[in-house]
Formats: sequence, structure tokens, C-alpha cells
Amino acid sequence: MTNSYPKQYEIWIAKLDPSVGSEPGKMRPVVILQSNLLNQSGHESFIVCAISSQHREGVSLIRISIAPTPNNGLLKKSYILCDQIRSIDQSRFIGRVGNLDGEAINRLNESIKVILSL
Repeated sequence: MTNSYPKQYEIWIAKLDPSVGSEPGKMRPVVILQSNLLNQSGHESFIVCAISSQHREGVSLIRISIAPTPNNGLLKKSYILCDQIRSIDQSRFIGRVGNLDGEAINRLNESIKVILSL
């Protein structure tokens, strides 16, 4: 890995297979959700949301759109799957691709608050 540990709101490529049912699978970008306090503590799993390039109508609350930028490292318009929060082992990470910007972070946090009734 290029960092000593993945950091909150970074985008990493991860191997999500095997998937079950409606879980996103294959190798794809994910955004790190958990705090850096836990990330740097040596904890071996990370709470993430998968990112997809597939758009679905009528799900704007649970699919946060992100345009590709040099900072986030995405290659095409993508969507954070806010309803697909999961914990993955650090061994699933392939490499870091970028960071979310402040506006995307705010939209992600608001969506998660609504989804989890926080």
C-alpha cells in the first residue's frame, strides 16, 4: 500500500469478491468511512462504501454522484453506494487512487446520517 494506512475519505481499489446477493463485488473503488483514529491504530479491517459507475434512477439519496477529477483519481462519473456500507479486511486493498473533495464528503455524511437515522 502506498500509505502506511488508508485514511478517512480516501478512495482505494479493493477486491470485493466473493459477493453475496446484492452486495457489490469484483475489483472496484471504495471510499474509507471510519475515522483515522481507528485506521492508524493497527485495526485490520476498514469500514467502506463501494463506488460504482452504474447509475440507477430514483436513488439519489443512497447513490452520491462524483465527477472524475485528478484529485479523486476516478476515470468516469461514479456513484458512492451509501447503502452498501461494509467492513473489509486490509488485505483486500490494491492501492490508493485519490481523495474525496469537501463537497462530496459533506454529501456522503448527510446521506449516511439519513440512511442510519443518526
